[in-house]
Amino acid sequence: MNMKTLGSLIIVGVTLTGCSSMGVFKDSPESSAAVPAAKEKAMEPTLQQTKQAAPKGQLSAGQIRKIISGKSWKWTSPKFNGVTLYADDGSALIEVTGKGTTTGKWRAEDGQLCESTAPAPFLPEGSDEKCRPMSGSGNTYSVGQATFTLA
Repeated sequence: MNMKTLGSLIIVGVTLTGCSSMGVFKDSPESSAAVPAAKEKAMEPTLQQTKQAAPKGQLSAGQIRKIISGKSWKWTSPKFNGVTLYADDGSALIEVTGKGTTTGKWRAEDGQLCESTAPAPFLPEGSDEKCRPMSGSGNTYSVGQATFTLA
C-alpha cells in the first residue's frame, strides 16, 4: 500500500468516526442512547395530529384493522347471515348462508368498517363501498345493524 492510499484511508476513517459520534449514522450503537429532551419534545404529536385521533370511546382505524384482519367473523344482519374472512391485504371472502360466496374489499376508518362486494349470482351488481359504525369488544362487535362474532 502506498503512502497516498494510506493517507486517504486515515482521512476516511477519521471522517466516519466523527459522523458516527455526531449521530449521522442512525443505526450506529451510539444512536440507541437516550434521545435528548429537546428532540424528545419535537417528537411529541402536534395539536393537528392529536385532533386526527379517534374520539374517546370510539375504535380507531388501527384498532379496527387489528380486530378484523386475518380472522373469520360470523355475522347476522336483519336480512342475511353468514361468515366473512377479512384478509390482511384488505380483501374479503364472504359466504352468505343459503345464497353462496363472493369476494369483497374492506378497510377501516376511525369508528367505521368500510366494505364493498364483487358481483355474484345472488348479488349481480355487487355493492359499492359502504362505511358502517363499528363498536364492541372482545369477540362480539356491532357493525351497522349487523352483529359480528369471532368464528
